[in-house]
Amino acid sequence: MGGGFGMEREWPDADLLSAINPAVVQVGLHRAVRGWQSPPRHAVQTDFDIWYVADGRGAVSVESAWHEFEAGDVITMPPGAICTGERGSQRDPFVVYFAHVLPFGRPDAERDAVLARHWPLRMSVRHRTGVLPVFEALFESWVLSGGRQSLQTRGLALQLLGILLGELSGETHPPVRMHRRVLAARQLIEENLAHPLSVREIAEHAGLSVSHLSALFNEHLGMPPNEYLLQARLREARVLLARGLSVKQTAHATGFSSQHYFSRLFRQRVGVPPTAFARGFTRDVAG
Repeated sequence: MGGGFGMEREWPDADLLSAINPAVVQVGLHRAVRGWQSPPRHAVQTDFDIWYVADGRGAVSVESAWHEFEAGDVITMPPGAICTGERGSQRDPFVVYFAHVLPFGRPDAERDAVLARHWPLRMSVRHRTGVLPVFEALFESWVLSGGRQSLQTRGLALQLLGILLGELSGETHPPVRMHRRVLAARQLIEENLAHPLSVREIAEHAGLSVSHLSALFNEHLGMPPNEYLLQARLREARVLLARGLSVKQTAHATGFSSQHYFSRLFRQRVGVPPTAFARGFTRDVAG
């Protein structure tokens, strides 16, 4: 790992932590396809590039050394780290939220270096159920603000850093391995977002009863399978709208038979109609 970041164990003092007042540089979402690999590059980080792996597997090359990751991991590349490539799994390609953040509001070489020495390139936060909702909210806020800094994005970035710094300081429980049948059920959902799936079909695929599947989803993912399926479809809908698909195309591609129902549900869950969400991303691209 370049620069030895993440190797120092003594935790930063309170003065440094109290100085954290993040600025958000960029937020995005990347859904890889099977076997995808980026072209070789030499990207030197100028901020903290923080990824959350929402689903799947892959690897990132930092200074030509490959580091594998999986769902529930956070990947962090601090200022000075050199990203030389990325690749997705052949069987289970990744979905990654990412945020470029300046923890102290601006580049601060001395403080950034201290923080980087305590921050590993990869850590599992599977047991931190609050990470994904914060990243989702940060992504939505960024898109709707036209890719500009706002009080909401700063607040969400601060919340995210609070969760991750709590993890790094040891304020957590040991990570748990996800049940293999939950993984099988989740993979079925992620690979069939455009098709109608019932909880019974998901349970049968995983070799479980509906009640056992629901209990395992609640234990490992913090929600029942029908809620996970809905959230996965809405997450994919945000990606497709951001890429420029129409509301009708997006509804069809995410398994909603009714465009009206999709629009109503999207507004209830996201807070804005899908047309407004798409317009926000268009402003971001145009700017």
